Amino acid sequence: MSNWSRREFIGTAAAGVAGLGLGGRFGVEDAAVGRFGEFPMAGLVARFRDDQRKPVRGWAPSGLNRDEYLRLIRGIVRFFAPLQDARGAIIDPYEKKERQYSTPAFALGIAALCAAGHDLDLLPAAVKAMTAACADLADGKAADGHADFFTVLLVHADLLLRRKVPESAAAAWRRDLARIDPEKIYRRQPTAASVNNWNLVAAAGEWLRTRERFGTSQAWIDASVGRQLECFTPAGMYRDPSDPLAYDHFARLWVLDLIDEGYSGPMAATLNGLLERGAWASLFMQSPHGELPCGGRSAHHQWNEAEQAVTFESFAGRSARRGDTAVAGAFKRAARLSLRSIGRWVRPSGELWIVKNRVDPSLRHGYEYYSFHSQYNLLTAAMLAIAWSRADDGVVERPCPAEVGGFGFALQPAFHKAFANAGGTYIEIDTGADPHYNPTGILRIHRRDLPPETLSDGVITTADYKVPAKPSRTLALGPAWRDRAGQWHALADHAGVDLEPTRFTPTSASPTRVEFEATYRGKLRGGATAVRERVTVSARGVIEIEHVVEGDIAGVRQIYPFLSSDGAHESAIKIRDHVADIVRESGVLRFEAPATSAPVQRLGISEPCRNGFMDAAFAESAGRTIRCRVTVGRASGPKQPLPSAGSEAPASSEKPPSREASAAA
Repeated sequence: MSNWSRREFIGTAAAGVAGLGLGGRFGVEDAAVGRFGEFPMAGLVARFRDDQRKPVRGWAPSGLNRDEYLRLIRGIVRFFAPLQDARGAIIDPYEKKERQYSTPAFALGIAALCAAGHDLDLLPAAVKAMTAACADLADGKAADGHADFFTVLLVHADLLLRRKVPESAAAAWRRDLARIDPEKIYRRQPTAASVNNWNLVAAAGEWLRTRERFGTSQAWIDASVGRQLECFTPAGMYRDPSDPLAYDHFARLWVLDLIDEGYSGPMAATLNGLLERGAWASLFMQSPHGELPCGGRSAHHQWNEAEQAVTFESFAGRSARRGDTAVAGAFKRAARLSLRSIGRWVRPSGELWIVKNRVDPSLRHGYEYYSFHSQYNLLTAAMLAIAWSRADDGVVERPCPAEVGGFGFALQPAFHKAFANAGGTYIEIDTGADPHYNPTGILRIHRRDLPPETLSDGVITTADYKVPAKPSRTLALGPAWRDRAGQWHALADHAGVDLEPTRFTPTSASPTRVEFEATYRGKLRGGATAVRERVTVSARGVIEIEHVVEGDIAGVRQIYPFLSSDGAHESAIKIRDHVADIVRESGVLRFEAPATSAPVQRLGISEPCRNGFMDAAFAESAGRTIRCRVTVGRASGPKQPLPSAGSEAPASSEKPPSREASAAA
């Protein structure tokens, strides 16, 4: 049994947690059972397979195909090609130096294009990049000490380029790849006191190098893989330090690459079972806009969705080969939703905003200290190249969990997140936040009618990522309460260290309606002893939220955060009486307080967050209980352009959803 035990997954809706496993019913032997127990999400998988057969309102094929990967790659590598120096390294346009693994990732992006018979004019640039990066790796001179990431990118590029270049052109880089000693060249070793995702990236590269006879490091690979098993949970998820969701999937991507490329060491069968579990977990966590859930380091970076595309394309192919066309179609659809998400963030110059905002990249808004325009654009291109190599356009899309819904579940204490989805109305909750990145509370409400960044994260005063200035307050959709001295305290201000694992209890679930309760206890400040959250999510885009604050308090309020600007475009905001409407493009997010509460008020602030800048509204009540209705819908009338940042955001002239429509859940 894993160190994390079954407490890692609490509260599935409408199906038992302990039952099925994947063996037999799903056509794959789950070799992880012996060490990790039954798959705790098996009940959700079974329920989804039944619900997927029913019509999904408004569902239509994406219209995307394998060529979309190449289109996005092309825009990225063509932007960076003029930034290649005489030696072959890629120079960051803002840092004015080579950063991390930009050069090998650049080579892999071009390799995919050339393998498809496109953009052959870029082939000399790929050869130069390969020659420079292979020499730097073997000589211990990988940029920024990131040798661990080089090998897998370089060997993948070699595999795609080998039929496109003369043997003499590749001979030098292959000699360099043969000079690698993994015990000397990589920073993360399986013998270290602790391990993280870096070691798995290096292991994936070492397997390819060993398989291709550029070296022999089977013992080092096996030792790395065996050591990494301690980081997995029964749901097949990977615990990188502090549980960032981006690195859960990142680590699994490279384990998947090991297995997809033929690794058959002693732990291969167990890893295969864990990968199947983790792929399903990712399907259930994916937003209907195709986004990987937020939470922790590197959230909202475009490579988050690119790594999903790799996993989902791989499992679409696996499922198709097993003859399970329904599951194959769900994974294919999830891959294309991921691809569509990235496509929203292409800059006019062809490359990407690497974080989901439209602030000038030179300002590094929402970046980690290690995020750079070059390496994270090109990592995305490299992942898209691997996804392209795994993609099979013969697999027909079918609805995926993000669109079907009908579930609510929590991950506890690992990852400290809860998710609920009814027919594509989706929420994500941080139940005990890492205060370096997120607040505690409802972080995300997504539905296809509304641009996802309208409410896609919160604000934290202690943010470790780059913003113009530290925020002055913490914001999440949730309650605050006034103590007897008149001070306000918000649930959002309480980090995971302040709270016990949240009690999450689904009460009903179907594709049309999901209900659950969550109870927060621990070191609550301001006289509160518990916060009870009751939520009903409707497929019609209506979410009913009730908060009850127990203890010696003098009043409550609910905070309604929203994106005011993505750095280029302002939201249109209109507040009247008990209603606040936030309009972006053709979608509207409505917060509606009951008539028994005080009228809704706007804070009128501009707090920096990953997606740009957030404002908030709120409503108050003198008691302990406060409720609101959140409606996500399409604004009537033609799609309106967003006003540019810095201009006055007009009151919306578009008609928001009617109260009657909101009530028709």
